[in-house]
Amino acid sequence: MKKLALLLVVAFVVTLFTVSCSKKKDEPASTTKTYSELIVGRWKTADGGHFEVYEASGIGHMWDPADDVQEDEADNFDYTINEKEKQMTQIIHFQGGQGDVPQYCNILILNETTLKYNNEALKAEYTLTKVN
Repeated sequence: MKKLALLLVVAFVVTLFTVSCSKKKDEPASTTKTYSELIVGRWKTADGGHFEVYEASGIGHMWDPADDVQEDEADNFDYTINEKEKQMTQIIHFQGGQGDVPQYCNILILNETTLKYNNEALKAEYTLTKVN
């Protein structure tokens, strides 16, 4: 009788651990967003002197109210993001006849509220906050 009781206890413990450690089939998939998803929206510098808008289609526009340039006068750009390398390329289409200018950037921070990137060639760093 003791052997049967011991066998039942062992079987119960094994079953308990097997059930509690198995992955649930209805667990939600990871909710981690990619840089390409996080960047979509309207961004501005802390002083409101520079704005950038990124659309999911890979286009955007930027303007500087501090330089008396409003959104309807914005320079348009195309952008791509290399998720693995944490890099962004912008091809800026300047309205002033300067042609298309590429900007190669390293993404330093990109989350739901902050976009921080640098352009090593220009020795410039930009920090923006999402405003929408």
